Amino acid sequence: MSDQDTPGWRLEVDPASDGMRLDTFLTLRIPRLSRARAARLSVTVVNQPDLGPLKKAARVRAGMILWAERPLPDGDVIPPTPRMIHVDEHMIILDKPPGLATHPTASRFKATVTWWLAQHWPEAEPVHRLDVETSGVMVAARTDLAHRALKKAFAEGRVQKRYLAVVEGQPEWDTLRTETPLGFVLDDPTTHSEVRIKMGRGDKPACTDLRVLRRGPDRALVEARPVHGRQHQIRVHLSLLGHPIVGDKLYGPDEGLFLAHLDRPLTAAEIATLGHDRHALHAAGIALSWPHAHAFESPLPETLAMLLEARRQ
Repeated sequence: MSDQDTPGWRLEVDPASDGMRLDTFLTLRIPRLSRARAARLSVTVVNQPDLGPLKKAARVRAGMILWAERPLPDGDVIPPTPRMIHVDEHMIILDKPPGLATHPTASRFKATVTWWLAQHWPEAEPVHRLDVETSGVMVAARTDLAHRALKKAFAEGRVQKRYLAVVEGQPEWDTLRTETPLGFVLDDPTTHSEVRIKMGRGDKPACTDLRVLRRGPDRALVEARPVHGRQHQIRVHLSLLGHPIVGDKLYGPDEGLFLAHLDRPLTAAEIATLGHDRHALHAAGIALSWPHAHAFESPLPETLAMLLEARRQ
């Protein structure tokens, strides 16, 4: 966690982002933050304090640790509580409920895994991310050694992740490997959202192994194992195959519902269009090899299992 007294985002610049404009980098790393809002943030470099506050057009460099100050947007919110799966001297394994972001976003500070950890396990930090609506297994490190080792394991693909998704329609396949590359959409005139991934027009390799586990009247339960770990990878790949995840506001029937949801609660009719009030994606399992072999599981929530048998209205 950051030692800063004010709320904000602590962001490390990865090699792939070296040379990127500051406002673009912030938009990519902070969900639901527009470039206009990113340009108004006060940003300093924790490990290079002599640089002072950065201008929006400043170029970030790999290895920089940035601190972006922000107002506290949800101070009166009572966030949902994760379930503890495992605790040892190196790590904490959580079962994250939907509604918790991993890190602070433009609309969430308390409703985050990092805030919850700060209250209960202040030495711990998440080592990977799940979307705010995605439930399931998350890993947090309790020591610097564990954080470095686990981050490296995730980056090098030595962590096996298993997801469950309830999708619309009936896939014609039982098993499938899809390898459509992905990328961001900051220059895409076909979308109004700056967090949406290019639909089949990206330049980042992405591979997902899919298997149908069960079939309902109008939907299917699909196991997804990402070989790469791109943002929104499973959601985009399933949408491109013609089987979007039930409840997906961004890659489902109407992207406008995602934008509407940023400003207000969705109506009952809009939720009916989506099929559920959140996307039906669950991080069901994770296998680690550090410091020795571990495997952790989380069962599919009953609310998602019920979607499989429900008929579309």
